[in-house]
Amino acid sequence: MGISAGKKLGNAVTRNAVKRKIRHAIMELSPDLTNHDFVIIARKGVEELDYHEVKKNLQHVLRLAKLYQKGLECEKEN
Repeated sequence: MGISAGKKLGNAVTRNAVKRKIRHAIMELSPDLTNHDFVIIARKGVEELDYHEVKKNLQHVLRLAKLYQKGLECEKEN
């Protein structure tokens, strides 16, 4: 997995904080991720989100990409 945070997000401190949030969220989600390589590109606005919003957004995007498996079996049954 790679994380990219461009200079449009802010200074180095801000970019590193964003990357830390994303990295931590991915570590928590990793047991349910499929075994693929991917790159996460942080876009403008993510620096204003708290950790839980970042994690929720990552779960949503990873489900759309079919990289996150948790809960998919339950959703198919409904």
